[in-house]
Amino acid sequence: MRFEPSATISGMDYRIIPYEDKYLEQVKDLIGNLLVFTGTLSLTDLPIDDEDLDAIPETYSGKGGFWIAVQDDQVIGTVGLKDMGENIAKLKRMFVVSDLHGKGVGEALLNYALNHAKAQGFTKIILNTNEHMTRAHHFYEKHGFEHSGKTGTQLHYELSLS
Repeated sequence: MRFEPSATISGMDYRIIPYEDKYLEQVKDLIGNLLVFTGTLSLTDLPIDDEDLDAIPETYSGKGGFWIAVQDDQVIGTVGLKDMGENIAKLKRMFVVSDLHGKGVGEALLNYALNHAKAQGFTKIILNTNEHMTRAHHFYEKHGFEHSGKTGTQLHYELSLS
């Protein structure tokens, strides 16, 4: 599927752009609230305090990147690629506002990240997701990721780009 940087969902225009620091609080709120929604965090864990989110430009530097889906200057989705070396990237922070699940925003973000990964010469994408995030499991499997193991409550997936 070819990615379009601007798209329309049921009359709603949005675009995918590289992360900018002015969106940091929105990114943290979106991710924190979705982790509460999925049962991964409790409300007492908010606001989210995560070192990779406090240093997005550094964490996702090199051949990686971090992108946000924005509609009317509001963050509605996120995705990151962390360069792990040896032409392997880790897909991280793949989140979409719950009201927009199943509307194509997540697919657009994933396709953007995968196209970037291919252009940067990555040959494999890996990711972890919590075992109870079954919607995410189905999403990744639908897009060709294969389950590759489990550590504690984390399921591991990978996708070959070669």
